[in-house]
Amino acid sequence: MESKGESLWGVTDHEFGHNWFPMIVGSNERRYAWMDEGFNTFINHYSTLAFNNQEYPSSLDQTRNLTNYLTKETREGIDNYPDVTNLRNLGYTAYYKPAVGLILLREYILGEERFENAFKSYIKTWAFKHPQPSDFFNHMENVAGENLAWFWKGWFYGNENIDIAIEEVKEYQGNYIITVVNQGEIPMPVKLEITFEDNSTKTQILPVEIWQRTDKWDYLLETDKKVKKVQFDAQKQVPDVNAANDTWPSEK
Repeated sequence: MESKGESLWGVTDHEFGHNWFPMIVGSNERRYAWMDEGFNTFINHYSTLAFNNQEYPSSLDQTRNLTNYLTKETREGIDNYPDVTNLRNLGYTAYYKPAVGLILLREYILGEERFENAFKSYIKTWAFKHPQPSDFFNHMENVAGENLAWFWKGWFYGNENIDIAIEEVKEYQGNYIITVVNQGEIPMPVKLEITFEDNSTKTQILPVEIWQRTDKWDYLLETDKKVKKVQFDAQKQVPDVNAANDTWPSEK
């Protein structure tokens, strides 16, 4: 082997990870490569960050790096069987897109504690068994205590994308109405960072349920301060395909 340094760590860590997926949690990698390579790529991100005081970097949590692929006409869905997926897309459908989806679920949608409880429970429950995708989805929902069907359907099946926009911010009876729009096909909880004229900030999270009946939602912000800026996903945790409409006033 000619690998050394970061390259040697990467390949060694990745192959060690396969002890878990699919060797202990025995998913069918010939049909569901994402339950093998995708899960492994996901855990590799955190093991790399934990190794030797972060000697080697991992940028998988910079989810917007994936948007170039997500907007290609030639993209394919995670659900495509690997033997019929274009080889140019296999790295994304089997490795990167499912791994980014799990990072999104852990860091943005569920939070670390709820995700960890559910994911560890899934591994323990399905160790030395042969789970199907529905087994993973159902187990995560049951332990996390939340219906995530909208996420599984949008991210793991087909080519739908996320595009949350801030359409308008206007004063209303001494307060403000912030209008957000779902311009993509995948709904998402909306985390807003509101900056006031005195440079103080407020974080407001709108649950995914706001999109159950509409693609537009008006949020009433009660405040006696003047709003200077409103930004969706200020930490860039969501692979939103159109960053140009994430901020008010527009930064175009």
